Amino acid sequence: MRIREATAAGAAWLFSIPSNLKPDCSSMNTDQAPSAGFVDFKKVKSSVGMLQVLDRYKLTETFKRNGDRLSGPCPIHKGKNPTAFRVSLDKNCFNCFGSCGRGGNVIDFVALMEEVDFRKAALLLQEWFMDGGVPDDTKRAEQRATKARPPEQPAPAADHEPVASDADGSANPPLTFELKTLDATHRYLEERGLNPEAIERFGLGYCNRGMLRGHIAIPIHNRDGQLVAYAGRWPGEPPEGNSKYKFPKGFHKSMEIFNLHRALQEEEALPLVIVEGFFDCFALWQAGIAKCVALMGSSISAEQERLLCEVLAPDGSIEILFDNDEAGTHGADQLLDRLGPIVTTRIIHLPEGIRQPDDLHPDDIAEVFA
Repeated sequence: MRIREATAAGAAWLFSIPSNLKPDCSSMNTDQAPSAGFVDFKKVKSSVGMLQVLDRYKLTETFKRNGDRLSGPCPIHKGKNPTAFRVSLDKNCFNCFGSCGRGGNVIDFVALMEEVDFRKAALLLQEWFMDGGVPDDTKRAEQRATKARPPEQPAPAADHEPVASDADGSANPPLTFELKTLDATHRYLEERGLNPEAIERFGLGYCNRGMLRGHIAIPIHNRDGQLVAYAGRWPGEPPEGNSKYKFPKGFHKSMEIFNLHRALQEEEALPLVIVEGFFDCFALWQAGIAKCVALMGSSISAEQERLLCEVLAPDGSIEILFDNDEAGTHGADQLLDRLGPIVTTRIIHLPEGIRQPDDLHPDDIAEVFA
C-alpha cells in the first residue's frame, strides 16, 4: 500500500509500506506547531461581520438599510441594480440576484472580491480585523451605515426570495416530500454487495414512479441532515445514450457532500475518509468505517472545500481513497494540495488491479486502512 501525506505544517511525502508491515510512528516528529498561515475558519466567521467587511470596501455609504438587511448594487460583478445584492447582518451572509448569482458567508465574500481561495480570504480577514485591529471597527461601520442611509423604508420587492438566506449560502433547499414506497429488496442492491443494514441506513430502494422510475433512489442530505435531493442509479448498465446516474433538475451536487451529516456524528478524533461515489461510501460503512463521505465525483468544488474547512477541527485529519484511474489520481492530488495546508491529509492508494473502493471485500478494506 502506498500513502502520500501532507500536514498543516506544510510537509508532504511519498513512501511505501510492505503489506505485511505496519508503520512505526514512534520516531516521527508529529509535534510541529501549525504554520504562521494557520487559520480557524469558525472563529473568523464568528468574529468578523459583513458590516465590517462592507465598510472596508467603502460600501456602507452607498448601500441602503432596512432593519438587519442591506441592499445595493452587486460589488462582485459590478452590477447596476440598486437592490440586486442583499446582505443579512443577523445571519452574516449575502446573496446576489443579478447576473453572478453568488452567495455565502463573510469569507466567501472576501474570496470573491479579492479573487483568492477560501483559505487566503480567511487569512486576510484575520489580518484585517483579528490581529491587533481597532476593536471598535464594527461600531464605526455601524455609525457610517446609519449616517449615510435615508430614513428607513421598505426595500423594493425582489422578483423572488433568496435561494438561501442561511450563512452557508447553500442553493439546495430541503425537499417537502419523501419517497415512501421504495423497494429495498431489489436484486441490484444485493448484486452490489449491500446488506439489509446498509440499505436501511442509507434509505436505498428501487423507485417505481416519478422522475426516478426504474432507478435505485439514493437520498442526499445537507450537512444539517435535511433531505435535499434523490439521486437515481440505473440498476446495471444503462441503455445506450443514458447515464448511470440521474440527478433532479436544479440540484447542485457541488454544494453538498454525501453522508456528511452522519459522519459528523462519529468520534471527532477519527479521520474523515473521502471517496468519490455513493457505493464506495456504502462499502466502507459496511466494513466498519462509518466516518466516510463522498464528493459525488472525482474533484472537489469550492463549496465542498468550504464545508470541510468549517466542520474539521484544527487537529483533525483526512484520508482520501479515490478510484484507481487517471481522474481519481488527479482528483486525490488536487484534494491533497487544497486541504493539506489546513489539516493532516493523506492519500491511500488501492491495491493494484482494484479499480474502485467498492470492488474490495470488507476484509480487504480493513487491510487497506490498517
